[in-house]
Amino acid sequence: MISAIIASIIVLGVLYFIVTEKVDRLIAVSSGALLMIIIGQIFGFYSQKKALMSIDFNTLGLLLGMMVIVSIIKRTGFFTYIAISLAKLSRGKPWILMALLGISTAFLSMLVDNVTTVVIIVPVSILVCDILGINPLPILMAEILLSIIGGVATLVGDPPNIFIGSAGGLSFNDFLVNLFPVTVLVVFLSLFILKFIHRKELQDKPRNFQAVLNIDAKRAIKNPRGMIKSLVALGITFFLFFLHEHLGLYPSFIALIGAGIAFLLLKPDPEEILRDVEWPVLAFFTCFFVLVGGLQGTGILAILAKKTVGLANIDIRLYKVVFLWVTGIFSSLIGAVPFTMVMLPIMKTISTLGINGDSLWWILALGVGFGANGLPMGHAASMLGLAISKKSRSPIDIKTWLSSATLVTVASLLVVTILIWAGLF
Repeated sequence: MISAIIASIIVLGVLYFIVTEKVDRLIAVSSGALLMIIIGQIFGFYSQKKALMSIDFNTLGLLLGMMVIVSIIKRTGFFTYIAISLAKLSRGKPWILMALLGISTAFLSMLVDNVTTVVIIVPVSILVCDILGINPLPILMAEILLSIIGGVATLVGDPPNIFIGSAGGLSFNDFLVNLFPVTVLVVFLSLFILKFIHRKELQDKPRNFQAVLNIDAKRAIKNPRGMIKSLVALGITFFLFFLHEHLGLYPSFIALIGAGIAFLLLKPDPEEILRDVEWPVLAFFTCFFVLVGGLQGTGILAILAKKTVGLANIDIRLYKVVFLWVTGIFSSLIGAVPFTMVMLPIMKTISTLGINGDSLWWILALGVGFGANGLPMGHAASMLGLAISKKSRSPIDIKTWLSSATLVTVASLLVVTILIWAGLF
């Protein structure tokens, strides 16, 4: 009992520093992981060997492989080409521009991680809006929110999904079948909610659309042959994802194969590509696995899981709805990634206690993914998007976020609630 209390205090302390940002995230979690191992050794509930075993190398390998592939594609100018082409297609109409860029961002986030999508698309969108002379705020809001929502649809779209897929033994195709249709529905619903909220800003008339028409989108492509080769590598990667159950390959191995193919086809400077890899992010996840592993070693998470299962025996649908909303709220408060990682061992225990395990894994993914939009600190993509928006004429502040994103979040979770009540989850 004492070990459980001490381990819980360590985890809560790390979460406090992550949320308040009083200490760098990586420093907080690495210090917490080290302290957990030392305390675990002293009290006998956690060892160095158990700490290493708690690290999910399948998740880390998948993230690393996809980061390398995206870095190689980004250098060809492909993503900038897409954004400029969509701006020209919109004919300068703000609502059409928001819809095209928002939908494209959502679908791009299904293929590459949503943080990368925001980094690529948002700066280009600010530039296009400046040229057109229109307010970029609704467009940026749509891109940030839909990047997070879109990432829910696939195994590789959002880090929490990668964790959930690895922990729950869920395949790439499982995510497509169960989450893709819901995500598409929520993407379009969110767009129309944003259109209503920002209807005044979307009435702006472009002052200089001809300048956008004069931009040659093809000039954004820095390496045409390299772009084709990198997209071939990405295509092969996703083809293998579709077949990985039949081939007996781990998703991490497939992502690393894809990265290797991209390296062979384009022969970029490895040092430049590896500099683009988010090593601090990978280190953060590694340390958090160690941290949560220590908490799991005390047995407290298994006890919590068994307590919640008792509630499920009263009314399973109500249990799932409460589970969804609690997941969504905590995801927005402490962040989608930390909350998901704490939930994984709880979910593993719940899935062995007679409840439809797969159903709860999907509800966790939807709750975490859609709930993360509730507050800016809910997701790295939203925090990054807000930081980039400060370079625009209409930066997104917390008041704007709460008036737009919170409504989208509630509507998203309500959609899932209806689907749960209808027996689809």
